[in-house]
Amino acid sequence: MIVAGLAAYLIVVGLDEADKLASAVSVVVALVALAVPYLLPAAGSGGVSMVEPDRVEDTGVARATGGGQANTGADVVGPDRPTQVTRSGEATADGPGSSANTGVQRRSRP
Repeated sequence: MIVAGLAAYLIVVGLDEADKLASAVSVVVALVALAVPYLLPAAGSGGVSMVEPDRVEDTGVARATGGGQANTGADVVGPDRPTQVTRSGEATADGPGSSANTGVQRRSRP
């Protein structure tokens, strides 16, 4: 149906006029395609996130002993939120089972 309509259109207006119209339509479609990423909201996943990141800056010293946890950075549940840590302090862990972190620690959701 579409091919038959296109053929009828080409016969009625002629190839020269159809070429001019096709060029104009192509320019409009190309400009719209370039503008769409700026006009539509960002995708929820896989794209660049527009959410302001959780920020941690200039944190202090933390120590953990005997199975404890020390964290001077960010402890985040899930991969969904962007997180930024700047100039975090020291974290010391002593003893079996203890852990220390000065950056971003991501945990899965329960």
